Amino acid sequence: MRRRLILGACAIAPVRGEGADALAAAGWRFIAAPGRRAARAWQEADATLVMEADRAVGFLVRPLTPAEAQAPRLAWRWRVDAAPPASDLSVAGADDRPAAVHLAYPAAGGFPSFGSLLGLGALSGRLLSYVWGGTAPPGTRLATPGSRGRAAQVVRRGPEAPLGTWLADAAEPAADFRTAFGEAAPAPTHVIFSVDTDDLGGRALARLAAPEFRDR
Repeated sequence: MRRRLILGACAIAPVRGEGADALAAAGWRFIAAPGRRAARAWQEADATLVMEADRAVGFLVRPLTPAEAQAPRLAWRWRVDAAPPASDLSVAGADDRPAAVHLAYPAAGGFPSFGSLLGLGALSGRLLSYVWGGTAPPGTRLATPGSRGRAAQVVRRGPEAPLGTWLADAAEPAADFRTAFGEAAPAPTHVIFSVDTDDLGGRALARLAAPEFRDR
């Protein structure tokens, strides 16, 4: 997704269809990029989030509670059933991926609000992304193309990851934030789930079990 060009125009869009009411009740809202085909999003009966993109992009966004924002550990389970061709996540216009879990952080140090690029107003300044996809091996750290240093990616699942299988991941975001940006992390404000196949085409179908914010 060409974030430099279009994220500034991202807008909240209503989620329609089966599972839409459940998403709203759980605090999730869908954000689409004008001018790009919007991904589909819904929530299954067991609270699993599902996103599907066919040459499309979309974000599900939820604000964190105060307790979640202070938790040092993030854990989640995710599954990808369809993925676009693997590409270089460090290259603008080629950084498609079937799934990512992001944390948004408040603006600091004079940086423009990154959250405004996602329709979150002035709530967020930087974005830390845990990514499934790309050609790099797990553990690779990459700057997000077009973010001017305001967003960073950590590859959690690369080309070796099996499709159709639930996988568990966990992270200590404050440590990853310091590594990515060279300073202590403020408390995050939002958790985001996204799919992105709008640059090179292809289809993605991804599921995310509700992220858990833990003491340890």
